[in-house]
Amino acid sequence: MKRKLQWFIIYITILLCMVAAGTAVCANENIGYLPPQPKDIRVMVSKPTISLPIFLNNNTIESIEMKLNGAVVDAKYDETLQAILYIPKDPLKAGQYKVDLAVAFKDWAKTFNQSWQFSVSENAVATLPSAAQDQKQALEYVNQYRKFMGLQDLQLNDALNAAALAHANYMALNKQITHEQFANAKGFTGVKPWDRVGAFGYGGSLVSENLSSGNKDFRESIDGLVDAPYHRLAWLNPFFTDLGYGMKDRYYTYKFGGSKAGKGKIMVYPIENQTDVNTKWDGNESPNPLRFHDKKENVGYPITFSYFTDKNIAKITIDKATLTNSRGSTINTYLNTPEKDQWLQESIILIPSSPLTAGEKHTVTIKGKVEFDDKTTETIDKTWSFTTAAAPKDVNKWIQRTAYEDIGGHWAQKDIMDLEKRGIVTAKTGNLFRPDDRITRAEFAEFVVKALGLEIKAYEGILKDVRMTTNKSLYVEAAYREGIVRGMGNGNYEPGRLITREEISVMVIRAFERKGNKELLKDLPELSFVDKGAVSGWAAQDVRAANKLGIIRGRAGNRFVPKDHATRAEAATMMKRLLEKL
Repeated sequence: MKRKLQWFIIYITILLCMVAAGTAVCANENIGYLPPQPKDIRVMVSKPTISLPIFLNNNTIESIEMKLNGAVVDAKYDETLQAILYIPKDPLKAGQYKVDLAVAFKDWAKTFNQSWQFSVSENAVATLPSAAQDQKQALEYVNQYRKFMGLQDLQLNDALNAAALAHANYMALNKQITHEQFANAKGFTGVKPWDRVGAFGYGGSLVSENLSSGNKDFRESIDGLVDAPYHRLAWLNPFFTDLGYGMKDRYYTYKFGGSKAGKGKIMVYPIENQTDVNTKWDGNESPNPLRFHDKKENVGYPITFSYFTDKNIAKITIDKATLTNSRGSTINTYLNTPEKDQWLQESIILIPSSPLTAGEKHTVTIKGKVEFDDKTTETIDKTWSFTTAAAPKDVNKWIQRTAYEDIGGHWAQKDIMDLEKRGIVTAKTGNLFRPDDRITRAEFAEFVVKALGLEIKAYEGILKDVRMTTNKSLYVEAAYREGIVRGMGNGNYEPGRLITREEISVMVIRAFERKGNKELLKDLPELSFVDKGAVSGWAAQDVRAANKLGIIRGRAGNRFVPKDHATRAEAATMMKRLLEKL
């Protein structure tokens, strides 16, 4: 099935005016707001975030009074989210609710008033589920792109996760990829993306939704969305901080959330000095940016330039937008700007009219001007280069190089990279895997849990020394519930202690017994290691089993060194071999 892409972004960025009943009305100089949340929808959480995004622009709030069904509640202004927020301390009962909000600003003669309604579903839950394993794996892949682009990592948000999963379910039930839901259709949670995130209690003022269908997995889905220029803009946006992901029957939904707080940033893609860039693009995007031009597919790889800012852009004027090859020859391109493309606001798209030459350095030059609503201007003068892949197999090879900076040439690089792509292993610190560091009992528990896809539940406090704040605590508890790890006999687990090679052997075989063919564990041969006598009696059977399966092997001199501590590289390789046997 050919994958399909659709793009939509709720980008009602109003700094000077407000939207009321679909009409732009000025609230006051330099103050504006977005529609409240939740409004005219049925919420699926009993403690929803009730919010009204409001942009002060150096103005001061003197007082806030919010009433919920006539009762005054403790609403506050959140400067980071740029919104007035209230989250009920106790679950709201099913039924209809009215919000009345009155805000007094310094030097305002009148109070600013807003009223809206929403309802709480009979099926509303007090607490949303924590992120599932596939959502965590998708996040890790997304953040590879974000790191590569020089952006901060996104964080999973339970409300966005729930909204994304619900919309993926809606599309699967109705066999249609769409941003707009219909109230009489199966799985309905809200008409627009903004409605749906509000239905699950999200309070951010900036929301975007990306969709695709028919991809074999989230990696292929994300790669395709980043290739498609309209969709790409959400992944490049520095103002997004939160992510939600959901997939059902190969319908993929990504929800981005954040606020226009902090400094903006100029973003280009392909990024400066990027290598192994695709030479072509198939035009597979809805809406199609090629609709203005005389070609609809088989073009060169799209280039985007974005001027992300917390200010309202009135106009972008482009005086020059060129693409040249390594010989300085100009390549024919199609240009989309906000002036003629209603789907663009702070970005332009430059699409080569034909596929680019493989293994060639290309240079982009963009010159122009940005005009803001406050009448100020900024000059655009940006030149950068990228190099196309020499062969199709090399496209996006940067992912392998940038996933971890310290595994290049390491004997376990291939296994580590494979497990990283599958979301099983994670960095030790930052972008470093630390392959030769010794691995702790808690870290190895995480590897096992992710490899087996075990369920992660809320913290229970099963083991005395595994506290909620303990590193990898939820993974340790998940492995404990399945009998893969056990305590030390005194109610403790010693999560931070370095794990020995014989301890790893025991855990690996417990994991194998859960999903593997137990017939393979019969008729175990004796160990041939020269130091087999050093293996503890309690571990001997499992060491023999792991050795028979080829999951563990000896070190130099045919020694097993059972009491020595395993490295992170050794642990990763054992996980790879375990998965091959399951």
